[in-house]
This record gives sequence, structure tokens and C-alpha cells, in this order.
Amino acid sequence: MSGTANTATTAPVGLLRTWASFVKLSHTVFALPFAVAGLVAAHAVPTAFVYISQAPGDLPRLQDFDRHVPFSWVLLALVLVCMVGARTFAMALNRIMDRRIDALNPRTEGRELPAGRITLPQAWGLALLAALAYFAACYAISPVVALLSPIPVAMMALYPLTKRFTALCHLWLGATLGLAPVGAWVAARAMAPVGMGFETRGGEWQTAGWRAYLFGDEAIWNGLGWQALTEPAPWVLGLAVALWVGGFDVIYALQDVEFDRSHGLHSMPARLGRSRALWLARILHLLSAAAFAAFVWVLRNPPALGNGMDVAQYTTLASWIWSAPALMALGMAFQHRLVRADDLRRVDLAFFTVNGVIAVAFGTIFVAAWLMA
Repeated sequence: MSGTANTATTAPVGLLRTWASFVKLSHTVFALPFAVAGLVAAHAVPTAFVYISQAPGDLPRLQDFDRHVPFSWVLLALVLVCMVGARTFAMALNRIMDRRIDALNPRTEGRELPAGRITLPQAWGLALLAALAYFAACYAISPVVALLSPIPVAMMALYPLTKRFTALCHLWLGATLGLAPVGAWVAARAMAPVGMGFETRGGEWQTAGWRAYLFGDEAIWNGLGWQALTEPAPWVLGLAVALWVGGFDVIYALQDVEFDRSHGLHSMPARLGRSRALWLARILHLLSAAAFAAFVWVLRNPPALGNGMDVAQYTTLASWIWSAPALMALGMAFQHRLVRADDLRRVDLAFFTVNGVIAVAFGTIFVAAWLMA
């Protein structure tokens, strides 16, 4: 009886662990903190200003009021659903497409699909459910986000194929994850009256859409619509994340040089050799550190409005936000001290532990700098 009870108690836990391991849920730390940083930055920087003239007879001057997209727990929840759904879909699809290769590689033969702990229909079911959750959340956020939502999915679907024909697969993976902060920024700032829950009746704008009830009229009226895509800040952060991911993925691929070469798979270590691939990773991380610093600089020095209004004074981020890119630079430098071409024993430490810590710290600093500004 005790044995049966124990099995019934532990089986669900073991099943959850199997699924979490299958999609590498712990690796969410490589993208989620930067999505949070992008979301926080989107709230911190004003979208516009309102100018109100004094009544006739008063002194001729204007009053200005900065307009921010207000924080919404609903939006945060939807962005999290987008992140988890997209990443789960991407990882499940990657495991499905690589299952035969994984079965041949001694390092990966114990993964869930090759080992038979998850069946192929189960894996496809999870991937489709995750994609459905992602698209539903994108649709709920705004029409702009909904229309853009197929782009990340297409890039995720193509990634498992890139390693079959190009050594630039690391940069493709980086570009895919680099869309996370861009998407979070656009999710917050792309809300706008046109096509977003407002309609004209009798020549007047009136709230009519269900999204206005989700996010509030102020969030929608303070949004920028498609103009949010033209702002430089999210793209600079996306570039920084892309270079960072590309660099540490090159380091991770050092473990499979012989296997990749013998099976016709492409990677920078397989093409360049371990020593030169490590130098490439260092260059990518140096550029990434510069891009992280540039992102904070852009946030702290936004372009003035057409009338000369200084937007920077209204940006709600504490000055010590500079510690975030500094920490990323130190973390990237440290991981290169852990790995050498002839000593790969600490690749996992450099790949997961160090990168996970600095990513979470980066996101945490942004949240704290916003709340304490």
C-alpha cells in the first residue's frame, strides 16, 4: 500500500520534471529577463506630451504633461504567456526536428524523445498548444502585435534547419531571442486609438473595444501604434541580446566539434576550430557589451520632440541603471576565463550558470531602477 501511494504521489511530479526538461524550462532565463527589461523601459520613456493653453486673458504660456503608457498587470501576464508559449514551441519543435541527430550523439542520446520518455505525438501536441497560447496572447494585446506575431514563430521554426546548411546558425538563434525585448517594447507602446478598440460615432471618438476594458483607456490613448516599431531603443537591446546569445551558443557548440563534422552539421567551432571559434565568441561578446551600454544611453538620452521638448527629464529610470550593462560586460568577460579550447570542463558553468545569473540580474536592475526612479 505504501509503495502504491508513493508512486501515485511522485508520478505527477516526475511527469512535470520530464516535460520541463524536454523544453529546457530553466533556459527561459536567457530571454525572459530581457523581455521584462524591454517592457519596463517601454513604460519608463514617455510616448508623447500634451500641451494645454491658458484660458483667454491669462498669461500666454503652455503647460506640458508627459504621457507614459501606464503599467498593466494584464499586459504583463499576456507578455509572459507570449514568452513561455513561444519558447516552449521553439524548443519542442527543435527537439522534434533534431530527434534522430540527438539519438546519434552520445551527449544528447538521453534526451526525452530519443530515450522514449516522451512520444512524438505528445511532443507535437505540446508544440501546437504552446503556439496556440502564443498567438492568442498576441491577439489579445493589440492588432499590431497580432500582425507581427508570425515573424518570431517563422524564425524559430527555421532555426533547427540552419545548422544543416550554415555555420551562421548561432547568429540566427541570437536574432530569434533578440526579438523578445523588441516584442515586449512594442506590446506596451503599440497601443493606439486607430484600430484598437475605438470607433467614431457622430464625429466623436468613443471607447468601444474590449481591449479598452483589459488595459484601460489611458494605456490605449498613450500608445503609438505602428510608430513603436520605429523607435531605436528596443532594436539596440535586441541587437545586444542577439550578439550575447550568438557568442555563448558558439561556446556551447565547442562540445560537438567532432560529431558535427562527422555528420555534416554546421557550426562555427566545426568550421573554424575551437581556438578561432572562441575568439569569434569574444568578439561577439565585446560587441554585445557595447550594444547593452548603447541601449541604456539611448534610454537616458532620447531624441527631443519636434518642439525641442527634452524627453530625458521625464524618463523614469534611476541613474544607476548603468550598472545593468556593466554587469553584463563583467559576466561575459568572466565566462571566457572559464573555457579554453583545450579544456571544456566548465562549459556548462559558463553557458548556463554565469549567463543565467547576469540575465536575471539585468532584468532585476531594470525593474528596481524603474520602481525607485
